[in-house]
Amino acid sequence: MGEVGIVSFGHTKYGILKDDTSNLIGSVVEECLSRVEKGIEPKEIGLVITSCADDQFSNQHQTGALALRYLKNLDAEAFRVEAACSSGSLAVYLARKMLNAGYVDNVLVVGFEKMSRLPTEVATSVLIRGGSPEENRIGITQPAAYAMMAQLYMEKYGATEDDYAKVSVKNHNNALRNPWAQFHKKISVEDVKSSRLIASPIRLFHCSPISDGAAALLLSRRPRDYTDTPVYIKGMALANDTLGVFERDDPTSVAATRKAAAKAFKEANIEVKDIDFAEVHDAFTPVELMIYEDLGFAGKGEGYRLIRDGTVEFDGALPVNVSGGLKGKGHPIGATGVGMMVEIFLQLRGEADQRQLPDVEIGLAENHGGTGATSVVTILGR
Repeated sequence: MGEVGIVSFGHTKYGILKDDTSNLIGSVVEECLSRVEKGIEPKEIGLVITSCADDQFSNQHQTGALALRYLKNLDAEAFRVEAACSSGSLAVYLARKMLNAGYVDNVLVVGFEKMSRLPTEVATSVLIRGGSPEENRIGITQPAAYAMMAQLYMEKYGATEDDYAKVSVKNHNNALRNPWAQFHKKISVEDVKSSRLIASPIRLFHCSPISDGAAALLLSRRPRDYTDTPVYIKGMALANDTLGVFERDDPTSVAATRKAAAKAFKEANIEVKDIDFAEVHDAFTPVELMIYEDLGFAGKGEGYRLIRDGTVEFDGALPVNVSGGLKGKGHPIGATGVGMMVEIFLQLRGEADQRQLPDVEIGLAENHGGTGATSVVTILGR
């Protein structure tokens, strides 16, 4: 049947929204169906996969069945997946596997989260579950775990607090061009360095926010039945590592991302130099520098050089997180990986409006869960 292609999308604004879980899911399902250029009947979609990180946020079980309400095809099958912050990409990964196996012809993926339903302190107690049981027992939060990684990276390779701050500044600047972004606020290096200390060296302005939002993608084995301009998944891989940072041989690297990237590049039969732009998982912005290295964009211990020399800026040689990233765009957990691929879909079709990059043909999405126990790397092209 050829390559699996993305043919349509739905996407809400990210932020603190009035919509409940049902509204979020319904809006992106209906938008995704309405955007299919050649039209599609609900009966043509055989499977729906939803993704969210935790039922405490959504206040709803059986979200796959809920999505079928809006699809209006109860003969389709549906289920929900979870892999912490990589839940959305895992849903797309499984959709592609189902399509490649010929199980169905079309799959609708819906990622969402309603994080603001819980007070911040309760939301934090939910988010900590993405780490290891040992870290959970002694109260090591996500920012604390990433802080240990960031401290060691500074000590080993010479990165500075200014380097980490520049990532936040870059992603906020990019978010100014994105109407879906949670933050439309320009910040400076000094703003980041003077923001409230969370877990040294991580400060408030290094952290992605509590967010609500949803995103959807329609994937097909017969993409040209539905659009003349599909975006194809050229390579996609899942990899895993230990849950706890303390268990890793090298805490300055997200090994799961490194392994997933190697497999994705091999399947796509391309090299790192062929990537035109990327969306990467900057839930805590210091890790973005490490991800550059794990993806092969920079040598080991040299990722910070890309933020210093402007390579990864909007107008640089390899733009990263032109959407604003998780820091600027927002991080409604189950929607994040799906939303990354929506961004790449729009960029490759030349439909990204003010944030459109020139002459892009291949984009990469890196989405990891927790501090990197699960990672999915996706390479997309026209």
